[in-house]
Amino acid sequence: MAALPLLELGPDPRERGRIHGSTLADAIRDNVETYLARFEAAGADRPTILKQSEGWLDFIRNDNGEYAEEMAAIAEASGVSLTEIAMLNARYEITYLAFGKEVRAAETKLEQEGCTSFGLLPEATANGHTILCQNWDWLANVQGRTFVQRVRRGTSREEDKPDFIGFSEAGIVGSKMGVNAAGIGLCVNGLVTPRDGTTGMRKPFHVRCKEILDAWRFDQALLPVVQTDRTASSNYLVGHGEGEILDIEATPEHCAYLTPADGLVVHANHLVKETRTTSQMERIAPNTLYRGPRAARLLRRHLGSIDRAEIEEVICDHFSAPAAICRHPDLALPPEKRVITVAAILLDLDERVLYATDGPPCEAPFQAFPLYAEETRSDAA
Repeated sequence: MAALPLLELGPDPRERGRIHGSTLADAIRDNVETYLARFEAAGADRPTILKQSEGWLDFIRNDNGEYAEEMAAIAEASGVSLTEIAMLNARYEITYLAFGKEVRAAETKLEQEGCTSFGLLPEATANGHTILCQNWDWLANVQGRTFVQRVRRGTSREEDKPDFIGFSEAGIVGSKMGVNAAGIGLCVNGLVTPRDGTTGMRKPFHVRCKEILDAWRFDQALLPVVQTDRTASSNYLVGHGEGEILDIEATPEHCAYLTPADGLVVHANHLVKETRTTSQMERIAPNTLYRGPRAARLLRRHLGSIDRAEIEEVICDHFSAPAAICRHPDLALPPEKRVITVAAILLDLDERVLYATDGPPCEAPFQAFPLYAEETRSDAA
């Protein structure tokens, strides 16, 4: 597999956007077409999606001006319309509105985002580090159109926002997975509930992810998730290098919280703790019901001595392939609906290192991206 693009960025949002847009212009255009095709396959035509995207652009401008400024610079530098860039950055909310039609159409053959994530506290790992890890399972056509960004903004709380290293899709400002200078890390999972898309416009998922990695303190990192209601359901796995992890099941109106047991917490794509609404992912992707428990069982055999070998055994697991922890395309589906493990992500929160694969981890090795490249590091876990 190819080396993932690494963008070296600084504190100015317009300069970040300019570098992002000019460097990844082809990948950004590809992602626009991938998502428009996926929305169309879900029954949402392009004019409708772009009209929704204009509304999300206005919302983001009012909600987070710096985020909107970076989006505008990406659009200008890539030659892609600002409406289309807004569509990418609100694609989570738009996706779940489109998929809502599919959830209600039981006769429709479906595929859906299906990540498996887990967090390990120091007592669970061989080297005493806090680790977050996930397989990010999503549209196969997104592979090769992702990147890693190393953003330098500040190294102490006296400065505005912390440096971070994060993984994202071309055209999207915020990183869904990453770790910042304070040792705060993030992984995410998709969820589906009946209330998705019914609460109006709220802070978009990708903006929330960026704001989590903007935080210097753990409590500040939780605010972007819990402070306001949400348009769509999602699961946030938030950790800290000083040995703390909290998993948040965030539905449009409620949040439920899972903490590690014996140093381990695992999540897939269905609600585990939240009981005030109905979990719907398992109705369209029942593989979520076994991926999480299987990962937990495989990891628990090695509690206290989990290292890279044990982690890779889990993320490369092929039970019930292709709908496994390590996901491969179901060739019975049309190309625009095929899902794979686009990337496996491992975050060492102590050493501030992001490890990522370009494709399923059984086929692609981890590539190491330290936040501070000049520092010596050991292998994660």
